[in-house]
Amino acid sequence: MEDSKSFDPYKQTNIRYQLYREARAMAEYALANGKTVPETVIRTIDAFAIQDDQVLNDRINVRSDLDIGELLVAHCTLAKIVEPAKPKTILLLDIEQGVTGFMKFLGPVSLIRQMMIAAVVSLILFIGLSLTEEVSHDSGNIMMQDGYELLLNLMFYLSAAGLGASFAALYKANTYIANGTFDPTYHASYWIQFFLGLIAGLILAIMVSEAYFSKHLSETPFLEKGIIRPLLAMLGGFSADLTHTVLSRLVETIRSLFTGSPRDQMANKKKALQNDFAAQHNQEKMHMASNLVTLQQIINSGATAEELNQKIDLILKDTLPTTEIQRKSIDEE
Repeated sequence: MEDSKSFDPYKQTNIRYQLYREARAMAEYALANGKTVPETVIRTIDAFAIQDDQVLNDRINVRSDLDIGELLVAHCTLAKIVEPAKPKTILLLDIEQGVTGFMKFLGPVSLIRQMMIAAVVSLILFIGLSLTEEVSHDSGNIMMQDGYELLLNLMFYLSAAGLGASFAALYKANTYIANGTFDPTYHASYWIQFFLGLIAGLILAIMVSEAYFSKHLSETPFLEKGIIRPLLAMLGGFSADLTHTVLSRLVETIRSLFTGSPRDQMANKKKALQNDFAAQHNQEKMHMASNLVTLQQIINSGATAEELNQKIDLILKDTLPTTEIQRKSIDEE
């Protein structure tokens, strides 16, 4: 078991104590990696530490009589030096070095160790269930099997999904830890993604036809017979987005049975727009013809040039789009 007395990085602490611990951890990290740290920063951190025989994890080891502004300046300076690593990540890794227990070798932080255990359990189940007679290349159809045989096959697919999900989580978390940007506040999101992967992998494995894949992938030499369902379970576990895409496409397909295909819907919408445009165009033509007839009547009645110009201006104002500036000029006239 891990040492329960170790500092909890998820627990809210006094701001002065938090700044000191992060600054001290960043200074050790920077010096260990050959980075240049200003002498004033080291002196500030050393000044805030009470020199006694007590454990440095105790809050009383941070002096409260000094100006916290100096510690804040040292913290900001170190944060820029260790970029892109984050102070919280460096502090977490520093704290985890003091954790004891037989699982320490599985990873530098608790999340990695937990995911490693999940991966090992999934691997053991995957290997163990694949050795049983009930799990074979033509089994796993939930509509053709039942009882103990179906249970073993479903557990087999869950273990395959667990391998994919744990692989994705470990790879992602290890990348963040290597860069020093791992954020412990997202601890739960990794487990949420893991369980989403289990569900997604199981859904893909039981809903997709292996015969369909075998027919379309018959020319692919690296896919053995019966490997499609376990492969889909692993892919679903590795990327829950894949299952989300498949289910979304399935919903669209079923919806098209009642509302028409997307292509038909676009064609109908395009046709409706064309009809509206044609109707508006005809209305404008009729209005223009009416204005011309009126103008012709005025000309035949022997109107003066001024009356003709006024009528033409009215027709132009009614026909052409008038901008705000034109409206103002018309109002001024």
